[in-house]
Amino acid sequence: MRLFKLMGLAAALVLASSGAALAFHDGGVADCQGCHTMHNSMNGEQVADVATGNEYLLIDGNASDTCLNCHAAYGQFLGGTGYGPGGDFYWLTKTYSWDAHGSTVESSGDSHGHNIVSPAYGLGEDMTLSEAPGGDFLSTYLSCTSCHDPHGNQSFRLLYGTAMGPVYNGGRYDFDSDAPEAKGNSRRTYVGGGGNETDARHTVYKSGMSEWCANCHTTFHTDNTNNFVHPTGENLGSTIAAAYNAYISTDEVVGGDPATSYWGIVPFEAVNVDLETVDATNYTQGPGGTDQVMCATCHRAHASPFAKAGRWDFGETFIADSHPQPTDTGWSQEDDDNMYYEYTFVTNQRSLCNKCHVKDLGDAPLE
Repeated sequence: MRLFKLMGLAAALVLASSGAALAFHDGGVADCQGCHTMHNSMNGEQVADVATGNEYLLIDGNASDTCLNCHAAYGQFLGGTGYGPGGDFYWLTKTYSWDAHGSTVESSGDSHGHNIVSPAYGLGEDMTLSEAPGGDFLSTYLSCTSCHDPHGNQSFRLLYGTAMGPVYNGGRYDFDSDAPEAKGNSRRTYVGGGGNETDARHTVYKSGMSEWCANCHTTFHTDNTNNFVHPTGENLGSTIAAAYNAYISTDEVVGGDPATSYWGIVPFEAVNVDLETVDATNYTQGPGGTDQVMCATCHRAHASPFAKAGRWDFGETFIADSHPQPTDTGWSQEDDDNMYYEYTFVTNQRSLCNKCHVKDLGDAPLE
């Protein structure tokens, strides 16, 4: 009895001394029953949609369904009001079409991001791409846990690395690059949740984002100067950094202050930042020449209203012309309000490519 009491006291002291150990997904002490059921039952009934059970004894139909049980309400599937750096999977369910140049143009939900398979949320595998562009990861296996380790690790956002890749087709998919170094904010990405992206509050990226994306999109990143049209994981250089810092808008392409020039919607990797001390709720410093462009500079990791999971509509010259437009099939006022988060732009604002490349000097205004 005495030994039992001592062991119990020791366990209590260990838990008390480690707040991180109480985290839901923390490796080794994760809340198993939060995701798994021993007998395919919940509250005395069979698990919805999986009457025959599943090989991982999940409380819902598959991994993504189970993840979204909690994370949908945090902003990962919240009607477009998830304003996080990764975006809102809701946009995968939205297709818009409009007439242009004598033909019908479509922005399909299928093209708006990573098509995780989640039947409970109406999300199926990519109907256009059978495997990851530039790689061989099959679309039929794509889930939240293709990127994030549900059992916990010490990486940013629980991303998998080289030590162990995600479950894939009865085995594990090998990753060649470790998880990126970055510091984020609250997982609650709706406005007021503490994790919605703004120019000051946003993920502070340090290094490795593009290399990590290349785990699946491998050949996109092979020999950047030839096979990958736009360099990524490369230094901005002093000219681009200076342009970024000076640029305020299409109406003011110079005059910006490097101390406050950061645009949350056009992020970069601050390679010299100290992640231990940086305040990710208030980081406005613009880049230097050794800071880097990355995949997430232009794309969102989950989904967006735009093709290619773009942070902005790559297909339009002016931000004001971004789709969905009120005349588009599929448009709603809510989608219109949410597509650019709470960012505001001048009427004449052209493509956000100009934050780095400044090709809008002297251009004609929006008619």
